[in-house]
Amino acid sequence: MKSILLSISVFVCVSAANGQNEELLRVFNDQVAAFNDGDVDRLTANVTDDFKWFSLTADTLLLEVEGKENFRQSMKYYFSTGKKSVSAIEQYVIDGERISFREVVSHKNKAGETVSSSAMGIYQIQNGKICRAWYFID
Repeated sequence: MKSILLSISVFVCVSAANGQNEELLRVFNDQVAAFNDGDVDRLTANVTDDFKWFSLTADTLLLEVEGKENFRQSMKYYFSTGKKSVSAIEQYVIDGERISFREVVSHKNKAGETVSSSAMGIYQIQNGKICRAWYFID
């Protein structure tokens, strides 16, 4: 009887984790697609009102954006520059409510050449919304 209960408990925990992972991946994939589409409304819809976006280098921690509306304005400005960037996620790991990933963003420079940069990122997702983002940049 103990082994049956243990098996049921393990199955329930794995199923709950898989459901949580699916939700995190849904939000994460939608955010990447919204960025690639230049869709500021979708980008903003995926974050919480108290959203915070941090950038980290070897020597600096910077709060890039605080709040949903500031994020909206930041993304509007970014896309208004006319630079069409494409994000590609090369790998990711889910741990609890966080998804960490390696992202490569490419765009054409003024000479028409494709240039790219990469960063490690982490999104914290709660209740189907991104509440924190950290980008580790060289």
